[in-house]
Amino acid sequence: MAKYTLKRVLLLIPTMFLVCVIVFVLMRMIPGSAVDQVVYNYSQSGITITYEEAEAKLGLDKPAVVQFGIWISDLLKGDMGDSLFKGEPVWHLLKRQLPVSIELGVLTFILTLIISIPLGLFCAAHPDTITDNIVRTLSVVLSSLPIFWIGTMVLVYPAIWWGFTIPLTYTPISADFALNMKMFLVPAAVNAVTQAGMNIRAVRTMTLEVMRQDYVRTAWAKGAREARVMFFHAFRNALIPVITLFGGSVAGIIGGSVVIENMFNLPGIGQQMVSALSGRDYPIVQGCTVVFAIFVMVVNLIVDIAYKWCDPRVNLE
Repeated sequence: MAKYTLKRVLLLIPTMFLVCVIVFVLMRMIPGSAVDQVVYNYSQSGITITYEEAEAKLGLDKPAVVQFGIWISDLLKGDMGDSLFKGEPVWHLLKRQLPVSIELGVLTFILTLIISIPLGLFCAAHPDTITDNIVRTLSVVLSSLPIFWIGTMVLVYPAIWWGFTIPLTYTPISADFALNMKMFLVPAAVNAVTQAGMNIRAVRTMTLEVMRQDYVRTAWAKGAREARVMFFHAFRNALIPVITLFGGSVAGIIGGSVVIENMFNLPGIGQQMVSALSGRDYPIVQGCTVVFAIFVMVVNLIVDIAYKWCDPRVNLE
């Protein structure tokens, strides 16, 4: 296990480098640039500045390869650079917003598990019943609907019908737990239901496949309780593909959080990333992407290690 873990950790290095290359190149390929934004901001203030002067001011007058080399060398030292427009280190900005994104992501993942596993197991225990067909249909609908549409419906109609509005001013969980939960639970639930759609079907399918095995029939024949058969015999042996799917859904949760944070005014990394993209603030976008990529890769490593816990027969070496 230790050898496999070390190997996977070392593989994160070239993966992370490739992510850095891709985000650096893509940021320079999108229409418009930070220089255009600086020239426009100065013109709005009645100050004339040339394109070359703006480039030199932002440090973008060097060749792209040199810029990338400087960024990578600073990144290896733990320095993500400074914001082009806010004049503040990128890591200081992200450090303030990271707890918001982590809280939203953790709540979303917990709600996804709470929705997916019980409903998937219930459908597996009662296949082809009316309830099973209803849940499967809903899961397909939920996985098909865009998250921004569901979020818009949740924001608009409860306010019209019942006068229910979600607080739009961020309150830390340490300051007021109840108000914080009121602000986070609804967006987390919106993000979770879109992730739960496919997961419900995966839990149902994999559990049904395991339930056809001889050892499960033997457990039923011995008179084992339904809950014990489902959780200890069927579900645990169906966990390998299910864990893979749940681990993969972390990327979807992060992508959804970018939309959700902007819709529900949550001051997290996703909201900061969209703001930086619109302003062409390259260091912030690159810093946000690096944080997201590290998080996804660490989760995938944990998922791979969890295989051994679920099934001791799995050989990770």
